[in-house]
Amino acid sequence: MSTTVVVAQIFALIAFVLYTISLQFRSRSKVLKTQIVANSFYALEYLMLNAYAGVNNSLFGISRSILFYIFHKKHRKCPSYVAVIFITLVVIFGFVSYDGIFSTLPVIISIIFFLALYTEDMKLYRIVAAVASILWIIYNLAVSAYVGVLDSVVELISAVIAIYRLDIEHKKRRRFFRRK
Repeated sequence: MSTTVVVAQIFALIAFVLYTISLQFRSRSKVLKTQIVANSFYALEYLMLNAYAGVNNSLFGISRSILFYIFHKKHRKCPSYVAVIFITLVVIFGFVSYDGIFSTLPVIISIIFFLALYTEDMKLYRIVAAVASILWIIYNLAVSAYVGVLDSVVELISAVIAIYRLDIEHKKRRRFFRRK
């Protein structure tokens, strides 16, 4: 393996740790801040692997998280016209960086993540994270992002754990204490 590929895998590992941790946060602002940094490392990984659809997705991930963080801090919902603009840009950049069927996966992932965060429903966001992890496994295999495959498998497990811990188990506990 070349030095570039090794460094790309190291960046992927850093991003993976940050992203996996972010799924366990209940706070929307902590999730968003952590994902800004994680997506920065993902962008570097994909850039070093010449996987430009992955770079575009990571850059949109950074801008998406910054955008939602700003609106969250202002206690305002992101306007729908911003959603239309963002999704349009994702599709345009996806078209420009098209490199075969696998390069459409980051576009799909970026759009579903945006829509999940747009709803401000963290439970839906965790479900989308699980689905997106499966799509990332496929993309990462296609572009030789080997740590990314491992990353996506662990992210899938982390998302499932978060869904159980923060959504299912938490709901059960609240019901239990309401009965008493």
